[in-house]
Amino acid sequence: MCRYAGYLAGVLAGTVYLAGSLSFTAIAQGTPPNFAPDASIGWYAYNRLFIAPASGPGPVMQDPAHPYVSNDEFRVTGKQPTERVADLNSPILLPWARDVVRQRNELILSGKPVPSPTAFCWPKGVTGFLLSPMTQPMYFVQGPKDVVMILTSFSDVRHIHLTDKHSDNVKTSWYGESIGRYEGDALVVDTVGLDDRTWVDGFGTPHTKQLHVIERFHLIEDGKVLQADVHVEDPGAFTMPWNAIQHFRQYEAAVRQVPIERLAQLASAPEGPMTEMICADNPSSFFPGASALPIPQAVVPDF
Repeated sequence: MCRYAGYLAGVLAGTVYLAGSLSFTAIAQGTPPNFAPDASIGWYAYNRLFIAPASGPGPVMQDPAHPYVSNDEFRVTGKQPTERVADLNSPILLPWARDVVRQRNELILSGKPVPSPTAFCWPKGVTGFLLSPMTQPMYFVQGPKDVVMILTSFSDVRHIHLTDKHSDNVKTSWYGESIGRYEGDALVVDTVGLDDRTWVDGFGTPHTKQLHVIERFHLIEDGKVLQADVHVEDPGAFTMPWNAIQHFRQYEAAVRQVPIERLAQLASAPEGPMTEMICADNPSSFFPGASALPIPQAVVPDF
């Protein structure tokens, strides 16, 4: 049995799916979005990189001199996969943060492996969570008081409390404290109290404990695509607030980019139900020569 079954049962207790279980405040704002009409609906990210906004400050992007070829693109085109190399001309980085990203760039361009902390079972953090569901889906569980987001890969879990106020004394944690509310057709999530050991993106962009992330999840393209509009503030790492976008699609055929002859077969296939995949059960490193990080362990239980 999935180790989260008990918790999820509590989230859904007394819930007759979304519309019948939301608080009066949420209902008063209109019919909220339903990101999980049934247990088989999972969401895959289109890309491992954030999309820049149409205007204004955006995320760190790939250095145009070093085009990025993901493993996903390799499966389709046969092109040699490459690493993510950051564009150091990004105006959002404070000098110390730019130096951290530059050091990672130099290691990559020298041919050395630079795996992300996630490769060693470290939690991804809020922004990294949004970039992760490429080969395994992300699921939503929407209850009357909480929304839970789950990554099949490594079973990372985010808890969003449907309330309008953060705790008086927010404790720092891997996923911080997330509070949410429904605004029309969107779920708006406000997160603070984030551990500064996570990366903001796949470029190794650092942040401080001042990181503040606001996400707006809403469905587009007749509900077939989930869009996350992301607003990031951290005066300790960035020169200014910035925005980014991420897209997710339901069908595995659209994202896994399987051979064309299988598209018709898979296009209508549900992904679920969710399976459990625990990183720490297989801690062997696939990156010989890389500096290994210890698998995180809780010295004291948090319950």
